[in-house]
Amino acid sequence: MASFMFDINDFNDPNAWDLICEGRTKGVFQLESQLGRSWAKRVKPRNIAELAALISLIRPGCLKAYSDGKSMTQHYVDRKAKKDPVTYPDDSLEEILSETYGVLVYQEQSMRIAQKLAGFDLKDADQLRKAIGKKKADLMEKVKKSFLEGAEKQGFITKEVAEEIFGWIEKSNRYAFNKSHAVSYAINAYWSAYCKHYKPTDFYVSYLNHSDRKPDSQKELKELIVDAKSLDLETYPPRLQHLHTDFTDVGETIFFGLRHIKHVGQKECDKIAELTEDISEYTWLDVLVNVIQKCKLNKRAVIALISVGAFNGKNNTNNRQAMLYEFDSWKKLTATETKYICANYQNYKTLADCIEGYINSNKVNKRRLPTVIDIMNALENPMYSLDDDVQTIATDEQKYMGCALTCSLVDGFHTNFSISLCKDISRQTIKGKTHLAVQLNSVRQYKTKKGKNPGQTMAFIVAEDSSGVLDGITIFPEQYEQFKDLLIENNTVVLSGEVSKKENTSIIVNKVTQI
Repeated sequence: MASFMFDINDFNDPNAWDLICEGRTKGVFQLESQLGRSWAKRVKPRNIAELAALISLIRPGCLKAYSDGKSMTQHYVDRKAKKDPVTYPDDSLEEILSETYGVLVYQEQSMRIAQKLAGFDLKDADQLRKAIGKKKADLMEKVKKSFLEGAEKQGFITKEVAEEIFGWIEKSNRYAFNKSHAVSYAINAYWSAYCKHYKPTDFYVSYLNHSDRKPDSQKELKELIVDAKSLDLETYPPRLQHLHTDFTDVGETIFFGLRHIKHVGQKECDKIAELTEDISEYTWLDVLVNVIQKCKLNKRAVIALISVGAFNGKNNTNNRQAMLYEFDSWKKLTATETKYICANYQNYKTLADCIEGYINSNKVNKRRLPTVIDIMNALENPMYSLDDDVQTIATDEQKYMGCALTCSLVDGFHTNFSISLCKDISRQTIKGKTHLAVQLNSVRQYKTKKGKNPGQTMAFIVAEDSSGVLDGITIFPEQYEQFKDLLIENNTVVLSGEVSKKENTSIIVNKVTQI
């Protein structure tokens, strides 16, 4: 990674904070998930203290602890935005809870409350923290008894208020962070955002090369590549000029790493890496003889590499389907026949020419001759078209790399109305009614809690096209019920709707059409 200068103790870069507040945090430490990105846009942290709070607020403790019909996380957001007044369970807790707008966020806050209201010493307060974290009923009951007795003795609050506060502590701190942990995470998150803004190519290359450590590595890889595209940072399939084991940047362009291709193992990567000659200007015959044959590449690996365009280059402009067809023919030849071709291929232009030359050499076995002639004839007169098409390229790339890079499944789709791009919406260049031709990356169902008919199913969608990804697409219950059969992951559809006035980087869908 190229070096760049920064002050490690300076946390005031506006571009880094803008990136976080706008939810452009895919790959940013602790905020890479859809949940993290969504709440980052709502919390809008502008300093380390607020970022630490955000990281803590998206944990189950705050998200699942409800009061007055809202989670503690939502209370924090509304109070910070001055939509709601800041309140406290008791006025005596203001000094402890004021930094988090009256919301219990950190374990330390629970410990301080126990010290203040119940007279706990540090040992007892830590016991409270451990009891909550371990979720042991007998231990919790013992600590609760001590808290209530201590509160009564201190005399700050009534027994009823003491019980209410203890229940609040128990519920909120079930999966809560301690503050020092949250702050250290916040510092790492800030510098992740800083690097993403100022060194995006290095950022993505590093992250992509470690994507295989994630539980769903292919999904993670695809999301990163699509996210990079939203910053106009393109990732291309490997090419003869750029056959690298790992993701590699060339200028401002990223090339796909061979080891991340399905069926291409480390063994195949090592063999290709050991090639000493310059293969960047190889023809298809050169590749067939001096790469595939010489390296003794696994059949499945070769099919995968051809299918993603890895063997295309300056002088090999053969269609992928044509190369797959010829490789299949190559595998039908005997060792003797391939040995002849490898020794004499430079005298010919095509594999069919090579086989014809072998036939004319009179070295072919008479019993084998009809088969060899059939192979040659099949090469010269294929039974079906060997032309590449958008659908096949996109499907193969998605199959072997987890995502289509050369083109999209929706490329070439035509309609009598104007189609917008995902990046047009995310960059707020489109308003009002719009149509998107997209592939559905994820469809997340959600049961409504409010409205005329609570308990109905609606959906939030993440979709992509060749320009990038768009998340937070909303489909309300009526539309979801009407179009749910089309709302399947990886399906290609046209989403018709209107740009959201509340969140103008997404759309509200009123119609879904199958492509």
